[in-house]
Amino acid sequence: MKFSGLFAGLTTVDIHYFVDSFPVSNKKVKTDAPELFVGGPATNAAVAFAWLNGGASLVSSTGKNSFSGFIENDLIQNKVQHFNLTGSLPVNPVVASVITSRKNGDRNIFTHNPERINPEINADELFLKSRPEIILLDGFYPESVVEFAHKARNQNIPVVLDCGSWKPQYRQLIPFADIVICSADFIPPGCKNEVDVVDFLHDGGVKKSAISRGEKNMIYFYEGKIGEVPVETIKIKDSLGAGDFLHGAFCYYYLHMGHDFVSALKQAAKFATFTCMFDGTRSWINNFNTFVQIAK
Repeated sequence: MKFSGLFAGLTTVDIHYFVDSFPVSNKKVKTDAPELFVGGPATNAAVAFAWLNGGASLVSSTGKNSFSGFIENDLIQNKVQHFNLTGSLPVNPVVASVITSRKNGDRNIFTHNPERINPEINADELFLKSRPEIILLDGFYPESVVEFAHKARNQNIPVVLDCGSWKPQYRQLIPFADIVICSADFIPPGCKNEVDVVDFLHDGGVKKSAISRGEKNMIYFYEGKIGEVPVETIKIKDSLGAGDFLHGAFCYYYLHMGHDFVSALKQAAKFATFTCMFDGTRSWINNFNTFVQIAK
């Protein structure tokens, strides 16, 4: 493993169907068998980092349930070392049902929030075993991740926040964040537009931030200036997980490029765009060598 990246947050079981068109009410739709994969913001980010880097560490709550073996096998296959926050406890898995249109990649997702946990791993134990050089948090499991963020800050380890949508615990996490990469759906209280969001983060002490906006150019704030990172125009097949892969790739390139924030964003954007050329959240892996050649 070239670098040591630690990703903390949500792991889900994703059941992913592809349809020619979304159904109307009270209609049964026959389609191909679904893809069944492990997902979640921090988990997908860890997978991206692992394929770019040769390995990654993930800490999440999966506990013990009928999906435990499936989850662990998936992570092992994708070079991710898993630290289970609730390893010996019975925990219901977080399941996501995803319906994606084959025509344009539009999708609907049905899922739920995880249950509160009593973590079996503390920050000292986790950091001793994983020895992170960077840590990404997706905001889930505040009962643990706030402690992780505090530990990382005390050890001068860069803390990256993935802010997909506003969660109250971000008020606790933002003061520890060195970098925030958020989606256009991230609207903190009192914010109405992207400038408000940038100001909100800056007022919270964040010196490096970016907002991903799907097919539009990503915007970033750094050294008192707002800039843009171009996003290549492609025919999107499926954008599921693209934001997560952006975050994982950013963490890798941030270390690989000597903490060059803007260059890491640019390279991560290319990687995230690449993953949108394939169905689901794993098909890009079969074509990973193609990206390696393009990225040279």
